[in-house]
Amino acid sequence: MLKLECDELSKLHILPNAITYVNMSLGAIAIFISANSNPNNIKIASILILIAGIVDKLDGYIARKMKATSKFGKELDSLCDLVSFGIAPILLWWNINKGLLGISETLVSLFFIGGAAYRLARYNATKEDKYIVGLPITIAGMIVAGKQLIDISYRLELVDQSIINIENMLIITLLSALMINSFKIKKPCIKFF
Repeated sequence: MLKLECDELSKLHILPNAITYVNMSLGAIAIFISANSNPNNIKIASILILIAGIVDKLDGYIARKMKATSKFGKELDSLCDLVSFGIAPILLWWNINKGLLGISETLVSLFFIGGAAYRLARYNATKEDKYIVGLPITIAGMIVAGKQLIDISYRLELVDQSIINIENMLIITLLSALMINSFKIKKPCIKFF
């Protein structure tokens, strides 16, 4: 009887966890296709990260609707978010620049990835249900990806690359600081249907 209950519980978790894997897959594909620095691939990769943000909200919503939330699902979601919203947006920035960024850009990149990892670890270690503490990594990653999409689509031909990199460094530094900050925002009640 106990085995049957465990099997049924595991089956409930398949759909939300599969959606979580879709989030990670979109981030991983964004990393792979942007690696050659082709402008069209950078655009597609940016869009994939933005879609991953929508998928990231969907997995939690479905898990709650199915009453299939779990500690495993929370940990899995955080690991997948680190790929899609911590690493992939930074690599987009690097790939737009064909990897030719200096020490300052490297430090800013590491600050963002480290801030994202810190934000996710803090989220997993706390039981805060009523408030969002710090800027969610999903929002930070989507802002960076959206900025890269705007830059590659409209600005690279009009604005000097060094100015764009300074903008990106400032934005990424600010987002990193907001992720590790301990400000609290009341969680919104979001209903899809």
